[in-house]
Amino acid sequence: MKLPYCFEDMTLAQFIKLYELEQDKTIDTIDRNVQKLSILSGKSVEVIELMDLKHIRLYMSKIAYTSNAPKDLRIPKRFWCGKYLLTPTMSLQEMGVNQFVDYFGILKANDGNHIKCANDLLAIMFKPYKLVGKSKYSPDNHSKISKQLLSAKVGDCLGLLFFYLNLWLKCEPFIVSYLESRSKTIQEIWTEIQTDKEFQDFLKDGGGNTI
Repeated sequence: MKLPYCFEDMTLAQFIKLYELEQDKTIDTIDRNVQKLSILSGKSVEVIELMDLKHIRLYMSKIAYTSNAPKDLRIPKRFWCGKYLLTPTMSLQEMGVNQFVDYFGILKANDGNHIKCANDLLAIMFKPYKLVGKSKYSPDNHSKISKQLLSAKVGDCLGLLFFYLNLWLKCEPFIVSYLESRSKTIQEIWTEIQTDKEFQDFLKDGGGNTI
């Protein structure tokens, strides 16, 4: 049975499934190990269950690395993901407005769980590489790249997720405070507009437009 040789050799899809498996506290150890082997080998749970306990233990010893995710994964300057040559966004200064909006929109939709939506977030942080000109994030290609990233090796892409997870933890209080202050300002302006009779009459009359 073929298994990933090390943590970095896993696919992103396998990593996400293992994470979700670990979150389910209703599964006992034996069933958890069977499902873990199923995820990493591509074999069905039924096939794994037909194996004798000796072989299961042997294979489990070969995937002990899954219990300790390395925190110093490299971030490549670029790597091939299907037909896309991707390059990372390495700072907030490099991040465009559309990247910023999509990143926090997806994160909010997933209750701040970076791992659950890892491929979607990475599809924002990695941009298609351009030989000439500046590499830019393309919202139009997001879903295609996100899907392709599921089959990418963890060693090629997960380091960037960890990088932004650490950055998010450091910046979250400031970002949330900023967004809340901006939201309050917008709300105050909107309330003022709604209660300004002269301005409302102006809108009602078409702003003086007699056409």
